[in-house]
Amino acid sequence: MDINEIKDKKSGTKKTYEYVFEYFSEQIISGKLKINDKIPTEREIAEQLGCSRNSIREVMHLLEINGLIDCVQGSGNYVRCDPQDYMLKSVNMVMALMDIQYTEVFHIRTGYEMVALRLAMENATEEEIASIHEALINMEEADNPEESASWDNEFHRRLIHASHNRLLILYCSMISEFMKRFISVYHERISHDEQHAAALRRSHWNIYDSLVNKDYPSGALAMNKHFDIVEEQLDLSEK
Repeated sequence: MDINEIKDKKSGTKKTYEYVFEYFSEQIISGKLKINDKIPTEREIAEQLGCSRNSIREVMHLLEINGLIDCVQGSGNYVRCDPQDYMLKSVNMVMALMDIQYTEVFHIRTGYEMVALRLAMENATEEEIASIHEALINMEEADNPEESASWDNEFHRRLIHASHNRLLILYCSMISEFMKRFISVYHERISHDEQHAAALRRSHWNIYDSLVNKDYPSGALAMNKHFDIVEEQLDLSEK
């Protein structure tokens, strides 16, 4: 989108700042603006686009809230890339407003955790594998189901980070609060059934062992067993 397109669109029904936002979005997506680049001043941008400084200021503020720019006092505005906190809150609010069900979370989770396990076998460092082991130990030694559920969530979070796939990590971080609640609810339910609780512990250890041995077929079986146990609780909760 060039300047003339911006000016042409300003005669439409959208507010000016919306077109200014589109202009900035295009600059970032196209690679014309990169991380740590200094952005021209509000006055320069206003003159370039033929709009008011107030419209530019509105967009700058929105980009700053989103974690996409950093306004440095006395220095100027710089492109940054720290949107996760804002995106996390936004996505979780949207999920709540859409009344996203735990079953929907479960179905998408079965896909991305399989991918995460395979990638972790290729990319995990010794330190990351040790941290996953630590989460398992803490899960076993937890004093109560709530604490154990917290370490269950941490086990899966660390596994996903060990994939080193930035898009997968970003996506999972955006739904992390919802996922934390999901794991907490179903881990605690399973913990009340000794047989299922033992099977869940074994599946976690089998996932870990497959990671250490880089044995994806065994890991996939262990992950599927883990999901089968959780899915049984989902089915019970819907009856």
